[in-house]
Amino acid sequence: MIFLKRENIFGDLAGLFRLARYTGIQAGLLCSLLILFSCKDNSTQTGHKKKVEIKKENGVYRIYKNGVPFIVKGASGHEKISELAACGGNTISNWDTAALENILNEAQQNNISVIAGLDIPSGNISQFYEDEKKVEELFKAYQSIVKRFKNHPALLAWALGNELIMPFGYNTSKFYKTFNRLLDMMHAEDPDHPVTTTIINFQKGSILNINWKIRNLDFISINTYNQLKQINSKLSKLRLLWDGPYLVTEWSPNGGWESENTVWQAPIENTSTKKAEEYYQFYKEYMPKNDPRFLGSLVFYWGSRQEYTHTWYSVFNEDGAATEIKEALTDGWKDTVTNHQAVKIQYMLIDNHGARDNIILSPGSRHQASLLLDEKQSPDSLRYSWEILKEDWLFWGRTWNNFKKPAVLKGLIADSAVQNTSFICPAKEGAYRMYITVYNSKGFCATANTPFYVVK
Repeated sequence: MIFLKRENIFGDLAGLFRLARYTGIQAGLLCSLLILFSCKDNSTQTGHKKKVEIKKENGVYRIYKNGVPFIVKGASGHEKISELAACGGNTISNWDTAALENILNEAQQNNISVIAGLDIPSGNISQFYEDEKKVEELFKAYQSIVKRFKNHPALLAWALGNELIMPFGYNTSKFYKTFNRLLDMMHAEDPDHPVTTTIINFQKGSILNINWKIRNLDFISINTYNQLKQINSKLSKLRLLWDGPYLVTEWSPNGGWESENTVWQAPIENTSTKKAEEYYQFYKEYMPKNDPRFLGSLVFYWGSRQEYTHTWYSVFNEDGAATEIKEALTDGWKDTVTNHQAVKIQYMLIDNHGARDNIILSPGSRHQASLLLDEKQSPDSLRYSWEILKEDWLFWGRTWNNFKKPAVLKGLIADSAVQNTSFICPAKEGAYRMYITVYNSKGFCATANTPFYVVK
């Protein structure tokens, strides 16, 4: 981390009260923290030439891998690593320690670097950190992983904790003690690779606590979605608290919690065609590539993932077919403009109504579902697949471990293999969603869906 220098303290006092109003922290406390930070020396004089390190030269931070500047361009995930490389990506991040060896080996074969995540309970789960046995088991397990993989050629960095709550308060010392102990272990066992942690968006409290209570973190990683549009202004306001290097470790347009909703709070999802446009726009217009502290970015999610829906973040369909998002990301990473091969669609309707019309239907009633293709899209050689699924977003916020696509409801669609079809509503009251996937002969697909609610 980069801390405020002693000689800058009094120059920064002019903005101290503005920062106090912005953060809600008392100015006296901030002044104390500035003095504390100014006395903290994070430099090392070991003379050891690291395999991967972060350097600041002429005011610009860069990752150096084997002595060569390295800008992170890639994705979160664990599959289709060879395709990531072919698309211009160079890095993948993953939190599955059981699969880490296979991921590292496949990444090495494709000249892809890996950020290996070691997750830990969040700072508000005090009962875990008060259990010395559990803490010691975690420490030894992660020490073993670091020792095992620290010399792997594909390893780029370690991430300790994903979107952790960095708590304030008097009963939080055991969390920070454990975090710092793990961090110190990782640096001691593997001085060749930097260590980061991820935060959500630009949390002032988390950044303050990282600077105040966590020693020697090499850089901060930011997971941000629609707020990527504001990243430059947000980080500029936080510069007095923290002016160190950062990586964007998760990004995509519009997280499920940021979308428009139906009246029953079902998130409204864009078509894959529209999402491809947004991914390209976000990468070209909003990614802070000119910020001297910016180390690179990782899109979410390289593969297929059930989260809100099975298509919301998925660059690929569950059967492996690529959406146009893959082509949009390729253009972004390679700085090209190409003619995309994917299917292009406009939207899908139920009885000529879209998601924003708040479609409410009766059990057992019959309705029409239709797909509108892009005006320039030929219907020749296209293959269609319609599905009805019960909604999965209902449990978000209460549980975060259900990442399995719900079962497809059978016997409701008259013909699932045509462009326009009819269907019968489920008999059980509740929230549902109609999906359409369109494939072409070039290996691509397009996706769209419309939520509806069945009321007796």
